[in-house]
Amino acid sequence: MQSLLLFGLAILLFGASLAKLLEGLYAIRAVPSLAHEVPPNASLGPNPPPRVSAIVPACNEARSIESAVRSLIRQDYPNLEVVLVNDRSTDGTGAIMDRLAREFPQVTVVHIDRLPAGWLGKNHALWVGARHASGEILLFTDADVHYDPTTVRRAVAFMEQRRLDHLTLAPDLTVRGYWLEAWVGFFVMAFLAYKTPYRANDPRSKVGTGIGAFNMIRRTAYEAIGTHRAISLRPDDDLRLGQRLKRMGHSSHVAMGRGLVSVEWYTSLREAIRGLEKNAFAGLEYNLGTVFASVVGILAIMVWPYVALFLTEGWTLGLYAGAILLQLALYVLANGAGGPRMCQLALAYPVAALLFAYAIARATYLTLRRGGIAWRGTFYPLALLRSQSGLPD
Repeated sequence: MQSLLLFGLAILLFGASLAKLLEGLYAIRAVPSLAHEVPPNASLGPNPPPRVSAIVPACNEARSIESAVRSLIRQDYPNLEVVLVNDRSTDGTGAIMDRLAREFPQVTVVHIDRLPAGWLGKNHALWVGARHASGEILLFTDADVHYDPTTVRRAVAFMEQRRLDHLTLAPDLTVRGYWLEAWVGFFVMAFLAYKTPYRANDPRSKVGTGIGAFNMIRRTAYEAIGTHRAISLRPDDDLRLGQRLKRMGHSSHVAMGRGLVSVEWYTSLREAIRGLEKNAFAGLEYNLGTVFASVVGILAIMVWPYVALFLTEGWTLGLYAGAILLQLALYVLANGAGGPRMCQLALAYPVAALLFAYAIARATYLTLRRGGIAWRGTFYPLALLRSQSGLPD
């Protein structure tokens, strides 16, 4: 009876892994590369190009803000302004911003001294930046994102060609250290497989997505969805922005920004796990049932096959081994790389899965124990955060 149960589970896991790999192959084809789609000297048409306002919120980002902003200033786009929003920083962030504004006339600085009730700090800073911006197109980005000089030109050309209201780019992730690299690789694979961001490119689908490193949106669409006021308490504001746009009938697209946009997401594995404290529970709609299903699903689908290799034999063993190979193929595919390094990272796959399940469980536990989340020096009660769970129909 036990052997039959293990064999049946092996069939299910093999089938599920094969289905996800096939879906991943389709997703890679469905998500274009901006660098491949649009040449670096892309024409912006006979009319004056639309004004773009890049909005960069920062709280204690003195380490990265200057190099990131300079990469925006070096854009070859002819009609770009940069709005820097100092969100209550206590380090040298504000002073660096002011110095950049004195050096470059296209830079505007806004200083925020207090946070109004009903807002998360970053969301409020983005909203304030949008209010001070003059552009027809808004680019919401982060203070640690670096750009190739042709990125904005290519992005605007892509939006104009396809008549899009929203374009989000998946950046290159600069990662240092074996375990952090393996964990980030697993996160990317899980996001592709289970959030299915590629569906945003299907006009018939209601699935939308957004990535904080690069969310470019037309002002008219931004105002139509209620601006950041509508997601003022969402820690996953970047994702929610894209989801609201798609749910409310606006055209949206996700593309790969490889070679054009890069960010050092985290500097250590410890920092990455701590980083999920603020948004892992939110991403699962503050629902304990969904958290339980996610953690159990990771353990059953991505960790159990490795354990089963030592408990089974024959066809059952072969099916579990096949499921593992299919998942590793998806891992490599999702991260767009191969060669010896990716093979080395693949060895850490089950450990990365365990750490990811732990990060979700830990974030949920801490949020419940504390009664909310702490972010950018402010505590937000869970009851307040839950008031904005869900999406518009």
